[in-house]
Amino acid sequence: MPFESTTTSFLTISLTIIASLAVFLWLIRNTQWLANLLVLPRDALQTLLGMSAKLACSAHHISGFRKKRISEDLRNYSPLFKFVSIEHRGNTTLASLGSLISMKAHYDPILGSSLIPSEQDENNPTFNFPGTIPTSVNLRRNLETLARRSHQPLQRMVQEQIRRDAQASLDTRALIVVHGHEILAEAYGPDITASTRLLGWSMSKSLLALLFGRMETLGLAYAARTSLFPEWCDDDRTHISLQNLLQMCDGLEFDETYSPGTDATRMLFGNLPASRYALQRKLKFQPGTHFSYSSGSTNLIARWMHRELGGTQKALTFWQQEFLKPLGLTSMLLELDNDGVFIGSSYGFATAAEWAQLGALLLHKGQLNRGNDPQGFLDHEWITRATQPNTSNNDPRYGYQLWLNGAKQRASNLPLMYPGLPEHSYFMLGNREQMLMVAPEKNTVVLRLGWSATPYPVEDRFGEILHSLPT
Repeated sequence: MPFESTTTSFLTISLTIIASLAVFLWLIRNTQWLANLLVLPRDALQTLLGMSAKLACSAHHISGFRKKRISEDLRNYSPLFKFVSIEHRGNTTLASLGSLISMKAHYDPILGSSLIPSEQDENNPTFNFPGTIPTSVNLRRNLETLARRSHQPLQRMVQEQIRRDAQASLDTRALIVVHGHEILAEAYGPDITASTRLLGWSMSKSLLALLFGRMETLGLAYAARTSLFPEWCDDDRTHISLQNLLQMCDGLEFDETYSPGTDATRMLFGNLPASRYALQRKLKFQPGTHFSYSSGSTNLIARWMHRELGGTQKALTFWQQEFLKPLGLTSMLLELDNDGVFIGSSYGFATAAEWAQLGALLLHKGQLNRGNDPQGFLDHEWITRATQPNTSNNDPRYGYQLWLNGAKQRASNLPLMYPGLPEHSYFMLGNREQMLMVAPEKNTVVLRLGWSATPYPVEDRFGEILHSLPT
């Protein structure tokens, strides 16, 4: 028996050594696979800690959320977030795994929250904002903001919908119905108020498109423009137009999957500034021919706008004086990356009423003052272009950073995105089921903000609201 045991141990060790050598030799011949294997744990930790630090910092300082809600919101993505400890130290948020590894994010009232890069060198500096914004000399009078006129049947309905959503663990935090120029109903979830600034996630893409539309209205931008970046001048990316980027038909390779190691997570939670990361993506399809949803496309628009407006200070001045102030928006914040560029893909915050006001701006073709402004805040023709199907061969149901319910104008055989909702409605959509519907046929905007890991029953909820509008 001892001999058999010794022989068995010897054979086991020998086979283990042979197998290990075989694996090692195979790995040497498959260096890309080995590189991916080594990078994956790093990417997973980067995503876990970067996401924790960034979202917790913003939620704490911008939304005013308490520790319990912040932790629950992170665990809504994955139970792994329960292993991360979060600590706020003044304007800095620290996310740690034990005492071994951590990441930090910093909050600034003007810039918002941004990750502090863990690897800093002369090629990846942290953006330092000087802290002053010069006064614009091109002020315009404020447009009207939305009035409130409570419609009791609708008010009871939205309150009941929030109650049902809570029972279904959908966590609806705000629900607003705009009809014409008036808010007819609004309701909020537990510990959320009308003054709480809520994250729109990818609704921020539509916000950035509206900011671009303001530039076009003032003659500062042109959607057909190409040759957008010096870094693209020597390859076919120079043929990409701003309209291609707005419609996400630019043809750039970008993995929007939200998992460790993908473009989306590396861009939002990695060390490289978001817009600079997107700038490095390679061309995969001929521009204008293929729709592919990409947060990178939006951040490239933001980078072009940043450069065209003259840098961070001038971009922030334009944002405040030519967008926020005329619209009467006092809570809205669009965070910046470490190059000082708006992260238009993801990080817009505002009260629910101010998100709804963007929907009203679209509904009324760029005007909020009942037609008394002959020019309009946004050009009527720009709104028409923004809500037209894109030029792709595979899915035309996307305009200028807006989802289109239908696209029959281009004889598309694709079904409506939401068959139970008006055919000509269109949407601002975001992660965790942020939804703003503009329904021109009903002269209505419906907004839902929340934090849902499962699909929100938008056709049932919004359909119920539309059927209860006053005649």
